[in-house]
Amino acid sequence: MKFIKIICIVFLISVPLFSQEFKEYKLGEKQQFEGNKIFDEMVQSIGAVDQIKTIRTIGTASQPMEFGTISFPVQVEVKFPGKLRIKFEDKEFIIDNDSGWLKYPQGFYENLPDKYISTISGNLNRNLIQITRSKTDFEIKLLGEKTVLERECYEIELVKDDSKITLFIDKKKKLPVQMTYFIDTKQIIRTYLEYKLVDGINYPIHTISTDIDNNLISEIVIETVEFNIKIEGF
Repeated sequence: MKFIKIICIVFLISVPLFSQEFKEYKLGEKQQFEGNKIFDEMVQSIGAVDQIKTIRTIGTASQPMEFGTISFPVQVEVKFPGKLRIKFEDKEFIIDNDSGWLKYPQGFYENLPDKYISTISGNLNRNLIQITRSKTDFEIKLLGEKTVLERECYEIELVKDDSKITLFIDKKKKLPVQMTYFIDTKQIIRTYLEYKLVDGINYPIHTISTDIDNNLISEIVIETVEFNIKIEGF
């Protein structure tokens, strides 16, 4: 009889604990289901991203310096999944998955330090087209809703290994308004100010990146976007 009483006590204690875990499990399932649904709606609003093999953009980048903000022309070429070339002024950075080089005007190459490769590759991995093409790489869940730039947005979280991206997606247009992520311990906020419909794809042509204190990190304005073109050397 004493043994039975002990069993009953253990059962009575464990039921509430199990019930709470079950509720949390169901909540997590719902968050993932809703997050994936919103992600799919975002992809549909952007366009047929699975058809995009290469991108070339030409525009202007602005960055703050000690003596003021400087602006310079930039050409970016991407071949998915992991190749990137950035040209500005007399510099040319080339990334091929885990390798990277700086190409000089004279034609010779220099290996990039691992930190540079990681930083530039990180920017490629956060390219909106790359993200939408790589849904299966992420664990996605809905965190809630938030007003961003006077727009009602869904807040969804994308986790891959030890990296995390948060997207704020316009509830009406189903396009990202903002992205937040961390580089080391520094939080970066990327704001999508303008999209342009190019060959059926809604592509961001004006973005601003700031830190948590709203200090400008960079501003990109794109004048030309081309998809699925042949890129020499890739």
